Amino acid sequence: MRIASRLWRAALRAVFALSVIALPAPAQNLKCFVLTPPEQLLEGVKQVAIADFTVTSNYDEDDAPGGSKKTLDKILNTIEKASEAKRNQNRFADSGSKLADLMMAHLLEKDRGVRDVSSGFLGFSKKEGKTFQTGAYTNVFNVVERSQFQRVMDELQLGQSGVVNEATAAQVGQMLGVEAMLIGTLNVSVEDRWIKETREEKNKGKYEVDCEKLTAHVSATVRFVHVATGQVIGSKDSRQKSEDKKCKGDYGSLPTPEAAVDKCLQTVGRELVDYFAPRFQEQKFEFAKIENEEFKRSVEVAKRAVEDYDLNTAYAQIAAITAQDPYNDAAAYNLGLLHEAVGNYNKAKEHYNLAFNLKSKEGKYRDALKRITKHTDYWSKLTVLGISLQEYQFQVSSAEMAVAASARVETKGPRTLRHEIKADANPTSATVARVPGEIELQLLDSVNGWFKVRLPDGKEGFLPQAAGKMIK
Repeated sequence: MRIASRLWRAALRAVFALSVIALPAPAQNLKCFVLTPPEQLLEGVKQVAIADFTVTSNYDEDDAPGGSKKTLDKILNTIEKASEAKRNQNRFADSGSKLADLMMAHLLEKDRGVRDVSSGFLGFSKKEGKTFQTGAYTNVFNVVERSQFQRVMDELQLGQSGVVNEATAAQVGQMLGVEAMLIGTLNVSVEDRWIKETREEKNKGKYEVDCEKLTAHVSATVRFVHVATGQVIGSKDSRQKSEDKKCKGDYGSLPTPEAAVDKCLQTVGRELVDYFAPRFQEQKFEFAKIENEEFKRSVEVAKRAVEDYDLNTAYAQIAAITAQDPYNDAAAYNLGLLHEAVGNYNKAKEHYNLAFNLKSKEGKYRDALKRITKHTDYWSKLTVLGISLQEYQFQVSSAEMAVAASARVETKGPRTLRHEIKADANPTSATVARVPGEIELQLLDSVNGWFKVRLPDGKEGFLPQAAGKMIK
């Protein structure tokens, strides 16, 4: 057994190694969230109120298999089922208020849509999702609180029925002081059925097992009534289905019908809000590969910075490349990506145009130009909702740019070794500092067998070229 186990583990390692070798090196990318306008813009609307949805519902269930066959039991069961059916008519009556509350909660979220993103090998790990757009937010509407809404309903003597329709929406909205009322209808249908499922096992062959299947259907329609005119200025439908199954002998249990409906309501509520309110969506920015070997170190530093969401450092490294090689199409494109990620769409477009003009056959450059034009149009619409992006200023000083653009020297030997940094290019001059091996120093100049370097604390001095090597 131990030998077999070792062989099995060795085989797995071999397969894993081969798969890694076969896979191409992934391109560096940045996953972050950008604000996306809604499908329907409610122009001139800032204050809204959400009425409870009018609900129609149905619940239908089968008898469990293997029930009693006695006549009296059948009669009693029929009476009980009739009574149960009557009770089930209002079983999901509170779904209308639940959906209204869910929509209200979504509208109050400031960063709706931002979530953790997958990372690492095959995306198995997670890291915090981020947006770098300053001034972007999703809670663009002021929503009337439930208590205030109920007070108006009571004053209009609508509190008992709880129904707000197109005829009464404008009147309710005027008393609440809102520009638009959200009213809607909701249909909830749940089926609890027993079915036969065929299974097959090696020792038993084919056999049938009884399974309980719970299916919930939820469909909703929301309409937006302009209070001043009483006209419907938009509408949206949403449908959601939930299916769960448990067979006899299986572990676990089915959710309750109410839990299945609530699950559907969550999705429906989000879809309805997405129709008229902005949301954040994940966008993957895939960087172009900079081929020039002389920029290898800057590329590696920028790559690690992107992985850590340190866009300032990434920007400094790539901008340093463009300063030395202004017609590098990949570097220009990558600068455009960084500007797009933070919402500097005009600057992003400038860099994309340069990359495209340098290499018009590159598809990603052409796609970027189309995408950035679309984003610019989007934001012209978002200004209607009072959202305006603030230009992001990359926090990179001129000194940091100089460091990023400069060459580097790596000291030789182990870290236990110490090299003397001299005040002049002379072994008899004063010692400025003693530094270990395997560290990087900024290269300022090369003078007669010496590297003039700057230390991390700002000190400058000379290192014998025999004690260090230039790195790219």
